[in-house]
Amino acid sequence: MKKVLKILGIIIIFILLILFLVYKFILQYPKLKENPEVGKWYRVTSSEMKSSDGSHYRAFFKKGSENKVLVYFAGGGVSVSAETAKEDMYNKKVIGIDRLANLTMNMGGIATDSDSNPFKDWTVIAFPYATGDFHAGTGELKYTDKSGKEKILYHYGYKNYSAVMQKVMERSNIDNPEAVVVTSYSAGGFGASLLADDVFTNYYPKAKSKTVLVDASLLLNDDWHNVAKDVWKTPAEISARLKTNISCCII
Repeated sequence: MKKVLKILGIIIIFILLILFLVYKFILQYPKLKENPEVGKWYRVTSSEMKSSDGSHYRAFFKKGSENKVLVYFAGGGVSVSAETAKEDMYNKKVIGIDRLANLTMNMGGIATDSDSNPFKDWTVIAFPYATGDFHAGTGELKYTDKSGKEKILYHYGYKNYSAVMQKVMERSNIDNPEAVVVTSYSAGGFGASLLADDVFTNYYPKAKSKTVLVDASLLLNDDWHNVAKDVWKTPAEISARLKTNISCCII
């Protein structure tokens, strides 16, 4: 009996070791390093970056073989007040497994390696959405959840975006691409519209071709500007682009 238990113990340890290695080296991406390899995905993160629930936020980076950059903001709901903060109206954290998080963002689309994708050889900077603020906030909102517990919603979309772009610029060795496309869908489309000028002006000002591509984004609200300014604490030069309805920043 002892021999059987010993063998079972060894088998269990072996299986756990295999699962750990698969998680560490296959399911999770390595951190972005200096001079990254072409075609390889990396995670971009820091201790200052947060998802809405306070968990660590991370973005993804892949260096392409072409001198072109795709900046991709994911969608996933929005929160506009302490009341909506307690609801399941927005993504509260990034999925823990890098490959799965990347897969759910792309679903065979614009940032994949498919041969049918015209952007497959471009450099990709992909931002998961987990801050409920159109990727544009810098603030912290106190609210009470449905169980009566006091919590904080970290509207850190702009903080995360800025930290990621800074790391990418430092380590990717890409500062003068031929073309830059800023793109997204749904709630992320608002972020793409709001932050495109920031991308073009502050990070890739020398790009010959600059394009914004937004799909399936429509939310009408007469108070968007005040939500961005007072709830999300969006930088003034960005919140100023939001006026009486969302079409103001898309056009």
